[in-house]
Amino acid sequence: MKEEQSCRCESCSKEKQDRVPIRRVVEKLDEHFSRNDLAGAGRLLSYWEREARLSGDTRGLLEILSEEIGYFRRTGEKERGLAAVSEAFALMEEHGLGNSVSGGTIYVNGATTMKAFGRAAEALPYYERARRIYEAELPPDSYLLAALCNNTASAYAELGEFEKAEENYKTAIGILEKNGNNDGEIAVSYVNLAHLYYDKDKMDGRIASSLDAAWSYLCSETLPHDGNYAFICSKCAPSYGFFGYFAREAKLTAAAEKIYDRT
Repeated sequence: MKEEQSCRCESCSKEKQDRVPIRRVVEKLDEHFSRNDLAGAGRLLSYWEREARLSGDTRGLLEILSEEIGYFRRTGEKERGLAAVSEAFALMEEHGLGNSVSGGTIYVNGATTMKAFGRAAEALPYYERARRIYEAELPPDSYLLAALCNNTASAYAELGEFEKAEENYKTAIGILEKNGNNDGEIAVSYVNLAHLYYDKDKMDGRIASSLDAAWSYLCSETLPHDGNYAFICSKCAPSYGFFGYFAREAKLTAAAEKIYDRT
C-alpha cells in the first residue's frame, strides 16, 4: 500500500503556518488570568489579533475576537468590547459560521458582553439563537446549556422579568448538579438567585437560604483552589458583604488574594 503523504505545496504550507494556534493562545491566556495579569492577557490577545488579520485567518480572527469579547467585559472597556462583538457577529454572518456549537458559544459570549454594558434587551435574541443551536446539537445536561441559562437569567433579571429569571437560574443549577464538579458555578447561581429575590422582595426568606446554599458549595472540599476558584471567590465576596455576611466576605476575599499571590 502506498504511504499517504501530506501536501507540501506553498499555499497549504502557508495556510498551516498562518493559522492562529488558538489552543496554545487560550492556555497562555488562562495562565495570565490565574495570576490576575490582565495587562499580559491584553498584550497576548492584541498580538494574535494582529497576526490573524495580517495572515487573513478568518476563523483564527473570530476565535481571538471571542476571547477579546470576554477580556473587554472583564476590564470594563465598553466601546472596545461592543466593537469586538459587532465584528465577531458580522464575520459569522458573512462566512456562515454561526450555526455550530462554537458559533453558539460566540453568540453567548457576545450577548453577555452586551448585557454587561447595559444592553440586556438586545442580548436576549442572541441568547435565544444560541439556545436553538445548543438544544439541537448538545445533550440536555451539557455544561454549555447551564452557562447559557445562567446568562439568560441575568438578562431577564435586569429587565425585571423575575419569573423567567428564576426559571433559568434553577434550570442552570439542575444541570450543573447533575454533571458534578461544578461547585463554584453552582455557588454563583445561588448568589445570583439571592440578588433576584432581594430585588423582588427585600424580606424574602429565600435570600438567606440561597446564600447558605452557595456557601456550602464554596466550602466544598472537592473544589480545587485554583485561579478559577479565586475568580469565583472575588465575584461572590462583595455579595456576601452587601447582605451583611462580612465574615464570609472577608474569608472569600482572603482566599482569592492568597491564590493570586501564590501564582
